[in-house]
Amino acid sequence: MKLMKPCISLAYLGALTLFFTACGGEKSKPEASTVGVGQNFDAVFVDTEPEEAVSVVEARKSARPGDLIAVTGKIAGAMHPFTEGFATAILADQTLATCDLTNDDECPTPWDACCVEIPVIQSKRMLIQVLGDDGRPVTEGLAGVRGMKELDVLVVAGTVAEGSTTENLILNATEIYQMPPIVATKDKPRKAGS
Repeated sequence: MKLMKPCISLAYLGALTLFFTACGGEKSKPEASTVGVGQNFDAVFVDTEPEEAVSVVEARKSARPGDLIAVTGKIAGAMHPFTEGFATAILADQTLATCDLTNDDECPTPWDACCVEIPVIQSKRMLIQVLGDDGRPVTEGLAGVRGMKELDVLVVAGTVAEGSTTENLILNATEIYQMPPIVATKDKPRKAGS
């Protein structure tokens, strides 16, 4: 029965990956409203940046299930990087060429990286999730918590979930730090600590 949770998590990630890989459909603005930090998130959102964070790409190369790691990235890499009703989000490497880093000022969903080949997008993202006491993702969405929205840069610390692979890396977040907003440019993507 121990294999059930990793299988469910991997199946869930696979479904999210398939659902979120394509561009198109109705374009919308990022969620800007602020949701109050509920009891489920009080201990997870921190005001101090976790140390020794690596990029999403680096984490995908070296992290193994059970490892304690810190990763930096941006909420991006899919049309809908937040999962409605669950405390999960897609964290993309900061080198992913999202439309905010190109000259496409007209793109209504710059976080989806729609001009980038799908295999490249898939190789530069991972899933973060906040688990409840039952070991499953909390049934509250992360969008809007502390003003969190698409393209925000985070430093996330936690444990690599059982069943994670280099292709489907899942991080059970125990600390989420939101980087203060600054403007990124194509030549200077925003990085943790800058």
